[in-house]
Amino acid sequence: MRATLKWVGIASLGVCGCAATSGGAGIQAASNAQPEGSSVRIGQSRILDTHVNPMVPVRLATEGGSVAVTFGQAGRRGAVARVDPNSLELLSHQQTGPSEVPAAPSTDAARVDLEGGRFVVCWTRASADGGREAVAQMWSTSGSPLGAAMVISPPDADVFGSPRATTTDGQHVLVTFPETYGSSFELRAVSLQDADRADSNRMARR
Repeated sequence: MRATLKWVGIASLGVCGCAATSGGAGIQAASNAQPEGSSVRIGQSRILDTHVNPMVPVRLATEGGSVAVTFGQAGRRGAVARVDPNSLELLSHQQTGPSEVPAAPSTDAARVDLEGGRFVVCWTRASADGGREAVAQMWSTSGSPLGAAMVISPPDADVFGSPRATTTDGQHVLVTFPETYGSSFELRAVSLQDADRADSNRMARR
C-alpha cells in the first residue's frame, strides 16, 4: 500500500506545480532511540523543503562552514538550501531556475571520511512495514563496523532513493534524503557525529 501511494505522489509531480516553501517544520530532535554503545550520535533533524521532486538528484557542496543542498521542486523548479551542518540552521533557501533533469534515484551508499580515519556510511534498507528507511553506521580505520546500523529517518516516513552526506569539519556529518508520508515529498536533513569523539570533546571541556 505504501509503495502504491509513493508512485501516485511521484506521478502527480509532473502535473502539479505546488507553491514552493522552505519547510516550516523547524529543527527537531531525532526521534529514533539511540542504543547504548552506538558509535553514531544522531543529532538534530529538520525539513528543508516540503514540495520536493524525488526524481531530481540531490547534490551537496561544502561552502566554507556551510553546506549548499541543491534539489528539485514540483513543477520542474530548482532550489538550493544552505545549511549549518552542526546546528541545522537554515541559512538561506531560494529557487534557482529549472531543476536538473529527473533521473532514476541513486541506490549507492554514501561514505563520509572523518578525522582520525574512521568513516560513516549511509544507505537505505527495507523497513519492517514494507517501506524504506535511512540508516547510518560508523566504521573503523581498518574497515570494521563499529556498532549496529542506526535508523536516522522518522519511523513513519518512507525514504526515496539513497541518502546524500558530507562533512565540513571531519566531525559532523550532514545527511539529506527525500521522504514521503503518502502523496507528497519533503527533503529532510539529519546531523550525525562520531559518538566517541563527541564524548571525548565533552570530557575535555570539563
